[in-house]
Amino acid sequence: MKTIIKILKILTILIICISATNKNNYSTKNVDYGKLIEEYLKTKIIEPTFVIKNVDKNEFDLLKHKISWLKLEKGLKIIIDGQMIKTTDKVTSNVVWSSGVDSVNFANYLQKVSLYESESLIGFVLTNSPCTGLGCGVNYQIIYNLKTGKQTYFGRFRTGFEFQLYNFNSDDRPDYLSKTFHGRNAKGIDTTEYILYSQTKNGEFEVFETEEQKKFWFKHTYTEFHQNLDNEKFSENWIEKINKNDR
Repeated sequence: MKTIIKILKILTILIICISATNKNNYSTKNVDYGKLIEEYLKTKIIEPTFVIKNVDKNEFDLLKHKISWLKLEKGLKIIIDGQMIKTTDKVTSNVVWSSGVDSVNFANYLQKVSLYESESLIGFVLTNSPCTGLGCGVNYQIIYNLKTGKQTYFGRFRTGFEFQLYNFNSDDRPDYLSKTFHGRNAKGIDTTEYILYSQTKNGEFEVFETEEQKKFWFKHTYTEFHQNLDNEKFSENWIEKINKNDR
């Protein structure tokens, strides 16, 4: 009987140790924060009414809207339903990379157009063509308000070319998520900061803030192509909790 009790005690200790090991392995499991961000943003997307992904004409119709564009000596001239905007003297609202805001006159090509009919907004993606070197990672984005004619300019570097609007606050005001590239360190690790912009009453987009908080953001540190999840980090001061992994 004593022998059986002793064996049972040993088995109990082994089970406890195995259980503790499994819990520890689970809690330290690497997290692909890039995928986490992607899945979160999918739940907040405002779907565009109509998109032209690769603009191949200088004049075209966007449903009932007429668009034309022309390359200038610096920047672009875009005409929307007879209303003209020029990018020559414009700068981005957001910090594009660590050096600061960027001049939009680097762009000389209209690449993509997205219409949000219900929101009375058009999104433009501008690039430089033909691109060389670091210039191939740069693009600029314009949000144009069809009702007021107001324009808001953003820039990106090494953070994608997609144009997207969101609804993060459930307040019936469209939101934009800017991206700031904070550089690549000697180990090949990148950091991107995301900042929430929201539409104002006059139709422009400004950094969203409340009485308690001046900026809502989250930051992602990663290895290019997410090849090494050991280097993945995520921090946030957001309107809700994104990271539920608590790492």
